[in-house]
Amino acid sequence: MADRILTWFFENIDRDGTEQGPAYFIEVDYTPVAVRVLARQAADAGNLNFTIKDDGVTIFARQAYLSKGDKTEGDAEDFPKNPPAILADSVVTLDVTPNGAKGITVHLELDKN
Repeated sequence: MADRILTWFFENIDRDGTEQGPAYFIEVDYTPVAVRVLARQAADAGNLNFTIKDDGVTIFARQAYLSKGDKTEGDAEDFPKNPPAILADSVVTLDVTPNGAKGITVHLELDKN
């Protein structure tokens, strides 16, 4: 089980953009272990793209997304082979491009280093 889970929830998103929802202050060093994305209404116009950033730098090796028509995504295979540590005193944010999805929840699971 993860030591900490960061959660973002959006009932409706009226704009695409950066740093939507809460920003999380990180108090100790963590390693990201999984990302889960759920959408009550799947994206209809294209993929639901999202980027989780640590002090403005993505933690993913490539663009993470929920495919058009899908409602869930399991463990993120989008981390680099050796995921970067999320260091104490940093801030974690989320960028999202909704493309018609609603009821979006993003969970980032972290383990203490």
